[in-house]
Amino acid sequence: MTDYIVCIPSYKRAQVCNEKTLSTLKKMKIPSNKIYVYVANKEEEEEYKKVVDSTLYNKLVVGKKGLVPQRQFIMEQWPEGKHIVFFDDDVASIDLKMSKFKSKSLDYFFKDAFSECKKQGSYIWGVYPVFNPFFRKAREEISNCLNYIVGAFYGIINRPNLKAIQLTLTKENGQKEDVERTIKYFIEDGIVIRFNRVGFVTKYYGKEGGLGTFEARLKPMLEASQKLKKEFPEYGEISTKKNGMTEFRLKKILARTGGNEEVVSKKSKTNKKPKKSKTNKKPKKSKTNKKQSKSDKNKSVKKR
Repeated sequence: MTDYIVCIPSYKRAQVCNEKTLSTLKKMKIPSNKIYVYVANKEEEEEYKKVVDSTLYNKLVVGKKGLVPQRQFIMEQWPEGKHIVFFDDDVASIDLKMSKFKSKSLDYFFKDAFSECKKQGSYIWGVYPVFNPFFRKAREEISNCLNYIVGAFYGIINRPNLKAIQLTLTKENGQKEDVERTIKYFIEDGIVIRFNRVGFVTKYYGKEGGLGTFEARLKPMLEASQKLKKEFPEYGEISTKKNGMTEFRLKKILARTGGNEEVVSKKSKTNKKPKKSKTNKKPKKSKTNKKQSKSDKNKSVKKR
């Protein structure tokens, strides 16, 4: 089994970080020497030192302001291949009871998740994005197609210098940053792993800190969704809920396995085999051959 570290970006929520994610990890017996809390500046560092129980983490690190720059900063602090578990600072509980890990520890789950990634050739894993047990129960245990990897709780095998997976569209305000990450990892690797029966409790739209209040995030959410649609039109569609929240819903595209191109991606577009020219076609000898040629052509069109 493989080892890991836990990294928690936090902004203006020292008390929340202390009472939620750090306390949750302690309750679930994750060793504090594996846990690193990242803050935006020196002022924040001083506040967190006053408020947060220092026995709950290994080190408090001053990084960068902004969720996307902070995550990139974290990745650049650790070597290639490092196993990193990312958490938001307000995770109140984690539920393994509906999964195959129900009799295992959270530590075991983390290690097994990275092992599953290595087995399937994925560099990212995630969990079901909502706690609702009814939804989770109906899902397959593990999926590797294009599924949304929520940013509040996920793990990566670190590749700090790989430009292809660095976030650009959502860097400014952080809205939909996890959607952009999901798509870019899927394009690069052809696979993302999600444990659909593992759930957690968090509050996505807090009153302060983090990415801001729900109301303050409505316009940036729309703008981010529009950028994603423009850049990745074949990967999802924009939808708007009754409360005004905009989503970029990902299409369920199959993983690429065994070297087969089973997904429409920027890679697959460039890797398609060229069409045979008419001059290279064999002469049609019979009606049977003509039908067969037409059938093959139809199959080729469907494949594309």
